[in-house]
Amino acid sequence: MFRTFEEIVFQSTQKQSCSTMIKIESTKECKNKDQECIQEIENQGYMKAIETLNTLQKKVGNFRLPMNHLEDTCKYLLRSGLTLVDLTKCSYIHVSGTKGKGSTCALTESILRAYGLKTGLYSSPHLVSVTERIRINNEPISKEKFTKYFCSIYEKLHEAQNFERDMPGYFQILTILTFHVFLDENVDVAILETGIGGELDCTNIVPNTKTVGITSIGLEHTNHLGNTLPEIAWQKAGIIKAGSTVYTSVTQEECIKIIRDRCKEKHAAHFCKVPDFKLYFQDENDLKLTESFNNVVLLNGSLAIQLAYDWLRQNRKDMRNEINATYLTQEVMKGLINCHWPGRCQKINYFNLNMHLDAAHTLESMEICGSWFSQVTRYSQKPKILIFNITGNRDPKKLLKILKSFLVFDLICFVPNLITTNATGNTPDTTTTTATHKEQMERSKMYACHWELLCVEDQTSNYSKVFPSVISCFQYIQDQFDKSQQLDILVTGSPHLLGVTILSLNEFYKNNL
Repeated sequence: MFRTFEEIVFQSTQKQSCSTMIKIESTKECKNKDQECIQEIENQGYMKAIETLNTLQKKVGNFRLPMNHLEDTCKYLLRSGLTLVDLTKCSYIHVSGTKGKGSTCALTESILRAYGLKTGLYSSPHLVSVTERIRINNEPISKEKFTKYFCSIYEKLHEAQNFERDMPGYFQILTILTFHVFLDENVDVAILETGIGGELDCTNIVPNTKTVGITSIGLEHTNHLGNTLPEIAWQKAGIIKAGSTVYTSVTQEECIKIIRDRCKEKHAAHFCKVPDFKLYFQDENDLKLTESFNNVVLLNGSLAIQLAYDWLRQNRKDMRNEINATYLTQEVMKGLINCHWPGRCQKINYFNLNMHLDAAHTLESMEICGSWFSQVTRYSQKPKILIFNITGNRDPKKLLKILKSFLVFDLICFVPNLITTNATGNTPDTTTTTATHKEQMERSKMYACHWELLCVEDQTSNYSKVFPSVISCFQYIQDQFDKSQQLDILVTGSPHLLGVTILSLNEFYKNNL
């Protein structure tokens, strides 16, 4: 049975039994025409909702977080039918940072779900579908549910405008929609990942956070977070609330000092730097378990464990009352093992392609990505191919130099975040209005120039090419290499690129088998 690349990427780590799979297939076969028509209508409604959502995207170059950003978010929240008092009906874990905050949130959610809690998870960006951002018990909300909430909220906000374009931005309206969903679903705990920064991030309107996590900090979004690590740390620590317990995996002393000062300023209850992950595994047998964990767990596991423990400590009477302790429970182990976070240090064998997906887009995460890819392919004699693109105002030369330092690629592909050059072949979920195809192509050519300069600097051969779309890239790869030959392919630089790659492989193999 043919399986799309998307199905494999998003499959749960918990394997289904054969009888369950047969039952699913049987159910699919039994679908009648009426059900198919209903699904098609729902899809059309969802696509229209996403197209409307996309009109709220802002040009990257013009994007700034205004000082009244939270005030505006509160205004739009009220117009949507919710108040800040309503938000206090939910219990939150709030996570900020430069690298690993999405993975930390996913691990925390998985652990708490293992304790039997009903969880809500809000993360960004998505890979394939906007619905991935809003999860109940780790399942993205349905397209039907998203459409219902979005249309209702958008209509209220549109009617309440005081002037033209008096509307929330893309991330603002999704955040407001998320609060509606979590409150209506009556989740036990809501885990929120910040979008950009923390101090002015629209998720920071939540007034009652008692558990706060700050992941590692690096230079990012310097045009509106600051040009130094201490300045960025100050912004990230803006999510700290009075009476909250704050945990961090930050290593730079200058940043730790800033976070500690902000804890005092905001009257936090406790501030803790989390223990090394290996300290949780006391005996040799437990330590061997760590060898089965990927980088997502190894790097973010300790912070996730402490965030889960802290929430349980404050909300469950049967939990131990220790802070920052290094014990392990069966539920924690289950949560760590079963956590599935697609597109982060993920390897998938698909036909003759050994696909390596990592959404690295900062200098720190690219170091980890390069190290991971070189490690897992160190004994491989297969041709190595890099597919690369970045978005935003990041330094492409520095990111590419990191990748080049780890291994030699036989082919380097620079692509726009487009499935195909045919507009109808791209989905609204993966479409950006912040850059035209022409602008994306110019950027891809610029990345190729940076790679060429790096090759000149270290006197190596340049095997890079620029492609107009991701599908054209895979067509070239298929034409250049024998179909029976196994290839090691690394896709990195942007979560958006990963999403487009996933959908491109769906289409490419559907049309070429």
